Amino acid sequence: MSEQSNRDELIELLVPIVEPLVERQGKVEQGLQEQEAVLVELAGQLETLLKKSKEQEPSPWNLYQGKPEENAELLEEINQWLPWFNTTYGAGQSTNMIPPCWFRHPNVVAHLMGFYVAWKSANYGTTSPNSDLAYWNLRYLPDVLDVVNAPADKGGMAGCRREHRAPDRVNPVPEPLNNQFSEWLGTKYPDLEETENN
Repeated sequence: MSEQSNRDELIELLVPIVEPLVERQGKVEQGLQEQEAVLVELAGQLETLLKKSKEQEPSPWNLYQGKPEENAELLEEINQWLPWFNTTYGAGQSTNMIPPCWFRHPNVVAHLMGFYVAWKSANYGTTSPNSDLAYWNLRYLPDVLDVVNAPADKGGMAGCRREHRAPDRVNPVPEPLNNQFSEWLGTKYPDLEETENN
């Protein structure tokens, strides 16, 4: 047999094997092009969503701009949690307990919101041991109890051990100095004002 006929026979044997592979490759390439088009479309949609979500929704514990119904739900949870907290951490010591009139003290409410959310985060949603609860016990607990046990003129509840004592309002909350602030901001950051006007 000649070399040419060997080559022809080899080609005849290979063609039925190679043709389906070439066809498959073409389909894979077409599929990849379609996938690429879908990814480009998804990237565009994601970019649009990111632009829309630049102003993030406030968290349920955001007392400044949070949704009132979410704030109320979380405050109700805190009120239901506090008897357990006082029994567990109070251990018969009034300075380790949070008095039941906590909600009448705005400063304490703000601290308890973060305190409770941190406790909840340390105690729910994970099955792997970590140091979150130990950190809460050693770091957050003493600091919040210091706030709670501070005198009324410092925003605490030290006078409320037996009954609620309204915090003294010696200095009312000052009104914002919006005009002076705007002038200061314009002087301190003049380029910012130009950028906003363009």
